[in-house]
Amino acid sequence: MLSYRHGFHAGNHADVLKHLVLTLILRSLKKKDKPFCYIDTHSGAGGYSLESDFSTKTGEYHSGIEKVLSNTRLREAVPEYFEVLDQLNSKEKSLKYYPGSPYIAASLMREQDSLDLLELHPAEYENLKYNMHFARNAHVHYRDAREGLNALLPPKIKRGLILIDPSYELKTDYHDTVKMVKNAWNKFPNGIYAVWYPVLGKAIDESWGFTRELAKIGAPGTLKVELCVKEADPLRGMHGSGLVILNAPWGLDKELNEILPEILESLKQNENGRFVLSWLTEEK
Repeated sequence: MLSYRHGFHAGNHADVLKHLVLTLILRSLKKKDKPFCYIDTHSGAGGYSLESDFSTKTGEYHSGIEKVLSNTRLREAVPEYFEVLDQLNSKEKSLKYYPGSPYIAASLMREQDSLDLLELHPAEYENLKYNMHFARNAHVHYRDAREGLNALLPPKIKRGLILIDPSYELKTDYHDTVKMVKNAWNKFPNGIYAVWYPVLGKAIDESWGFTRELAKIGAPGTLKVELCVKEADPLRGMHGSGLVILNAPWGLDKELNEILPEILESLKQNENGRFVLSWLTEEK
């Protein structure tokens, strides 16, 4: 949807989970000297001001990144994520900017690696180009996620990560995303696919069926990680989020199992917070 602007939600609890998982996957890919590619299908602006009209209207980062910024255990477990945050805010007296997935990936990837960043919203595309000017190995595309991903696969570099995180403003986004992932997997089965999804109030939640449909694609090592910061409320929208990771890197589940209790403890809004970590298809 061209009405969606991630600036309203930058740095919230869903971003914290998504970006910690992203960082761990990138860490795994960097264990080998061989280059890898990164494709972001819904890149957004790449980076966000937490003092913008969007962010100040919702203040979602207060219950997200602000709560984990000083967490020493998470900083020790995933230092790369916090190094990007610290560098981005190095000239500020307090937390002022939050990096999007493209910025984090570009900051952590090497010269031999490549990034393809897709964005269809005109204003977000222009912001993305500006925010990614420092990344010489990044290619910014003004194009639709499904069409663009289909065109980019299979990539010239035969290993990599594809991050797929639509806004899910339309109910059809769930079906369309499963179809997009299935088509992409058929073209590039060596890739790692991280598919983000929201967990909404009980009356409107599609997450359970959505994750099962992704599992039916049959990719080996399909891992589900989910974090809910409070109980479901049909009147209050998103109370949690998750990622389904197809072809999950070896050892990712163990790393997540170590940090999820700490993330939950920092971000839960009441005692009904919970996390889920489970294999949907057999581990590789």
